Amino acid sequence: MLLLLVLATVGLIGASPIALRLFQGATGEWERLSFIGQTYGAASAILSVLALIGVVATLSFQARETKLAREEARRQGVGDLLKMAMEDPDLDECWGPVPPPTDPRTRKQQLYTNMIIAEWAMSFEMKALREPRLRLIANEMFQGQVGRSYWQSAREARLSTSGSRMERRFHEILDEEYRKATPSIRQEPLRPSVHGAPGRIPMWQRILWAGIGAGTLALSCRLLRSARRLPPGR
Repeated sequence: MLLLLVLATVGLIGASPIALRLFQGATGEWERLSFIGQTYGAASAILSVLALIGVVATLSFQARETKLAREEARRQGVGDLLKMAMEDPDLDECWGPVPPPTDPRTRKQQLYTNMIIAEWAMSFEMKALREPRLRLIANEMFQGQVGRSYWQSAREARLSTSGSRMERRFHEILDEEYRKATPSIRQEPLRPSVHGAPGRIPMWQRILWAGIGAGTLALSCRLLRSARRLPPGR
């Protein structure tokens, strides 16, 4: 359709001299039509500039969306590889030497934290995650030992390898919240005693000992009464 429209326009432009020769009119009429044509020509130029600006803006927006889509697909692929590494320590070694500590649980937590940071970065770049919300959740993460350990080992590499202004700002916000966050004091859970809560006797033991005590007291009273009823000398 676009090709047919262009060909039709070129054909009309080429046939316009022939059409003008067929038109017979006074010289003044031609001058008036010329002035009107010049007026529409100026308006047409303005509209053409606006249309060009619109086309450039559309192409720029599409290029940005395409870049974000490619970045999201790339990070999704990396996330899938990290999930495989979390499930299989042998595959984790394929990324390189596993840094200490070698505790599988700690390693899984570090890999999972890296995936969380990657998701935040994508959302922040797409402006789905605003700076106040990012600061809030980052501060909450860095209050925990897992988040602090991850950022302590990764902050220098992330800050020095930011690929864009948006990504650099994202890492700066994380680093600021890391410095401001107050580590929470981790309390060891109370260890229950063998029979239940620490320092307390279970209810069933109380009932048992109370029953034993009541039975012993009743037996003692009965024996005492029996001894009193026996005649002397026996």
